[in-house]
Amino acid sequence: MLEPNEMNVHLPNEIISILEKSGNGKNLNDKVRLSLSIGMFVEKTVTLERASELSGRSLANFIDVLRAKKIPWMEYTNDHVADDEMAMQKYVDGAK
Repeated sequence: MLEPNEMNVHLPNEIISILEKSGNGKNLNDKVRLSLSIGMFVEKTVTLERASELSGRSLANFIDVLRAKKIPWMEYTNDHVADDEMAMQKYVDGAK
């Protein structure tokens, strides 16, 4: 019996066939959870940490899956660039 916050979803046989060929996951349920979690992460609907939780995998394992699929999992934003430039400037100023 399903938990109150779970539901059944009907998938076309073609999708099931493709998922069954996937090497990621012990069973169809795991493969669906992983595929949906990856999709939500790629669409930026959820964070990396949340996607790993939803997939039922550890963060390290989820990152390994993303790497294997060549999906970038870390962003280097303009804020990161600014932080790095500030840190480099402090280093240069301290070396004088």
